[in-house]
Amino acid sequence: MLELTEEKARRMGFRRRCGVSGSEKRQFEDQEYAEAGKDVYSKPKAGRGPSHPMPPPTTINTEVIVPAVYTLLSCWTRFHRIGASNTVVWDEVHFGKLKSHHLKREFYFDVHPPLGKMLVGLAGLLSGYGGRFEFKSGEVYSDMVPYVAMLVMLATFGVLMVPLAWFTSVELGMAQWACRWFCLVSSAIDVGWVCISRFILLDSVLLLFAFLTVFRLTRFHNEQFESFSIDWWVWLFFTGISIGCVTSSVKMIGLFVTALVGVYTVEDLWDKFGDTRLIMSHPFQAHDFYKNPLDVAFGSRVTLKNMDWGGGLLHSHSQYEPEGPLGYLKDGDTIHLSHVSTGRNNLRSHTVTAPVSKLNYEMSGYWNLTVEDNHDYWQVEIVDDTKRGSVGQVHSLTTRMRFKHLALGCYLRAANAVLPQWGFKQIEVSCDEENNKKDAHTYRNVESRWNDRLPAGNMKLYKSPILRDFWTSNNALIPDPDKKDMSLDLEAIKYYLMGTPVVWWGSTISLDRKYNDMDAREWDHFLYVGKTAFFEWAFHYVPFLIMGRVTYLHHYLPTLYFAVLMFGHVLDHFIFSSRRFSTRTKATAFGVLVSDLAATFWWFSGVALGIDGL
Repeated sequence: MLELTEEKARRMGFRRRCGVSGSEKRQFEDQEYAEAGKDVYSKPKAGRGPSHPMPPPTTINTEVIVPAVYTLLSCWTRFHRIGASNTVVWDEVHFGKLKSHHLKREFYFDVHPPLGKMLVGLAGLLSGYGGRFEFKSGEVYSDMVPYVAMLVMLATFGVLMVPLAWFTSVELGMAQWACRWFCLVSSAIDVGWVCISRFILLDSVLLLFAFLTVFRLTRFHNEQFESFSIDWWVWLFFTGISIGCVTSSVKMIGLFVTALVGVYTVEDLWDKFGDTRLIMSHPFQAHDFYKNPLDVAFGSRVTLKNMDWGGGLLHSHSQYEPEGPLGYLKDGDTIHLSHVSTGRNNLRSHTVTAPVSKLNYEMSGYWNLTVEDNHDYWQVEIVDDTKRGSVGQVHSLTTRMRFKHLALGCYLRAANAVLPQWGFKQIEVSCDEENNKKDAHTYRNVESRWNDRLPAGNMKLYKSPILRDFWTSNNALIPDPDKKDMSLDLEAIKYYLMGTPVVWWGSTISLDRKYNDMDAREWDHFLYVGKTAFFEWAFHYVPFLIMGRVTYLHHYLPTLYFAVLMFGHVLDHFIFSSRRFSTRTKATAFGVLVSDLAATFWWFSGVALGIDGL
């Protein structure tokens, strides 16, 4: 049985507490995490490691075996038949000439930063190339150009992407199966990445530095439980070095990786500091008020702040204190109907005809405390109760009632009359003088009510008979007249409404994710990985939508990395790290995924390794 190495135990965050059960330990850690507040640096286990890890017994480091195997596999996919083509291909015309200028110490100007081209020139220098080849498109390499050695050196950057992908997924907390899958698909057997690594180009260098920046950022993130320690400073320094390599030294597209680090930093500082204005003194905040008048005059709008007790502002709420016993709405009560969202306007009617229903009175909202008016009083008339029959007290949902205008004697009614455009095409509400007790358009029931002093209702009292609902819903259906059938026209354009099975079935399965099975730390980590992958994908993809220049497929290869990272994160969450699946099920899922990847790579490998003839 293999034992954990010290490095793996530190990342996995094992914490052993003597005499504490598993559930009690998780409850204690969640409480400790929540009480730490916004300061992410003071939170225990804010990173993926513990605050005081217990060193495991010394053993052989087995963590490097799996990435070493995948690295060897990547060597085969990168180096196999790498010299099969002895001609200048595609952008080798451009970067090959720049390499020659470097080696001959000649001045040249190019849009790309210098480090990537210097590394290409270094590959030529180490291989013995003298810079005397013109690199014309389709030209055959001469004997004085050791192109195979140069291709191998540049392909090595692509090989190194594999261990970086592995250790990045480990630092992100993925399960072993997810790490293996991500390592395979991201670097080892992806046709696009394999192909771009086998030529004299800058893309393999760019991808390596981009992978390196993400790895070092995740490594730095996992040092938050020991902020300002030696390791914390070391990985912060290495992250900065990687940003410089990928941004200002290879291609300007590396700025998008810098944007990821910038957004990460802003969010981290935001969570750390939060809103601390209330605990600061008034003179400390004086710089915010330099544009305000120095003196205070009558008629000024001011805020009054307590100089003690946390600096709270004098304020009020639109909330009333509970007074006296509760009074319940009953049959025959006279009430006001106030529309709260528009300023407590009382519902009223008067001897003005409605805009559409000319036989009824108009309804409006009005409120004036200085004028005595009886046109906004309504009397409650209970019709019946669907659950209790004849009752004298109004209940929510079940009681059907009417509202009678106390002055005019008309009833509040809403029928099929539709208001014009100024009324948003809504049903007109009017006051009908006809006293028809069977007119359902005058019935009302209390659908929602808010009163903190009242208990919740009994669900049994709200159940509606299914046959009544069935009858009501079917009576509301209006049959359409029969349409004339259209004959089939073979020359007409045809559209078929159907969904992509993989997308539709996959989205249906994803709806099953409704389990609250993550504690606070796991949820924070889940969001951290998801945001890292998604936002960096967006940073690399969205700008190309607004660029005026011609874009090629290789421009999107960095975008692909973060899309695959998100895919691996989702697979890890739903399958490989799920508590609902056994180890055999996870191994089977991994085997199916890898088999599909291997078959796809084998089928399309010719486009990356070279196709002979047609």
